[in-house]
Parts: sequence; C-alpha cells; structure tokens
Amino acid sequence: MRDLEYTVVKRKTKKITLRVDIDGRLRLTVPKRMSEEQVREFLKKNMNFIEKMIHAVDERKKSFLSKNSILYLGKEMSVKLDTSAIVPISFNGEYFILNPRYVEHVNILAHRWLKRRAEEYLPKRISELSAKMGVKYAKVQVRDVKSRWGSCSSKGTISLNWRLIMAPQYVIDYVLIHELAHIPHPNHGKGFWIFVEKHCPRYREYRNWLKKNGIRLFYWSVEIENFVCQEELLDS
Repeated sequence: MRDLEYTVVKRKTKKITLRVDIDGRLRLTVPKRMSEEQVREFLKKNMNFIEKMIHAVDERKKSFLSKNSILYLGKEMSVKLDTSAIVPISFNGEYFILNPRYVEHVNILAHRWLKRRAEEYLPKRISELSAKMGVKYAKVQVRDVKSRWGSCSSKGTISLNWRLIMAPQYVIDYVLIHELAHIPHPNHGKGFWIFVEKHCPRYREYRNWLKKNGIRLFYWSVEIENFVCQEELLDS
C-alpha cells in the first residue's frame, strides 16, 4: 500500500465514509469498534478508488492557481518583475511589483502582503459599517483560520478571516454586516436576517458567492511564469 496520510474518526455508525480534503489528506469515518488493522485492510482493498479521489482533488486544486497574478479584492491583479524594486513585493494601485530575486517565494510574499492589507482594511471598514448600522462592538481581530469567515463572541469581539481581502468588496461588506448583526441578534433567527437585509439588501447573492467561490480563497496560490521584466518594458 502506498504511503497515505489519513485521519480516522470513530462514531456510532455502521457505514464507512471517505473524504479527501483539498490538501490531499484522507479522512475516514468508521464504526467505533473498527480496529486500526481493519482500517488499513479497508484502505488496501479500496486503494484504486482512493487514488482516483485524490487525483480528482489534485485536478481541482489547479483551478485555484493564478498565473502571474495575485487575487486581491476579487480581481486578478497582474504581477510584474522589476530588478530595481527596493522591497520584495509591493502594489502600485494597478499591479504588483516583484523583485525577481524572490520569484521562488512569491506565494509566501503574496500571502504576507494580503494578510497585512487585511489587517489594515477590515478593521477600518467594519468601523465605518458599524457607525452606519448603529451597532457597537468591543473589538475586532483579523486571524488565520481555515473553517469560517468570521465570528462574533458574546462579549462583542468580532474575529475575521484575513482571506476575505481576496473577495470582492461587496462580499467583504456582507460578512462584516453579518457579524455586526450578531450583536443585537445573537442567533440566526428571523430578526437577524431582517436586520442583515436592511443593511445589505443583496446578501443572498453575496452569501451564494462565498459558497461557490470561498474554497478558492482558502487554497489560492500564485505561479510566476513567462515573465517580461519591468526594465525590459521601459527599454523597449
């Protein structure tokens, strides 16, 4: 049996279910009494099927890859090389500028830049929206989480996923309004959605956008290829 990373969850069930996460990790839900040896035997017998599942996930991941561009506020912003760039990566309002010495580290640099921008943009924007909505929150924090876009604690602390900075601005606003709405309406009852719709009339459309495209924001990456250097453009 090929080397395979997998996680086993035991529950009160008679069925065995398989799931391959986007990172390639296999997750099995099995009956509580199933032994580790039985799990390995099951994997061995179903390896062909499992490999097909993993291949399908690998193919899907390709759709999250951007060529020579960085996903920012819902748009693919092109990246240009510039050997005279003082900092490894920067944004001039129209495109990103990357020092070619850091091409191999572009993903790390892009994520760091996006996270810093999120830490600047999201708190400022939620402050503006809270003023319009007449809602007061305790504090806001931008975090690196992989399970949700935002949350609001019972004490009024709002936590936001930095990856929101890759979504369109109207989608970002929906998430912020959603979390602010939890202060006067802690649950997702009828009053909550009425309040959300009051401040975001097209929230259903934006919520559907996240359901359809959200996974791309979680697993987005960039690849640099076939570059034309900024200096060459200036000399031509």
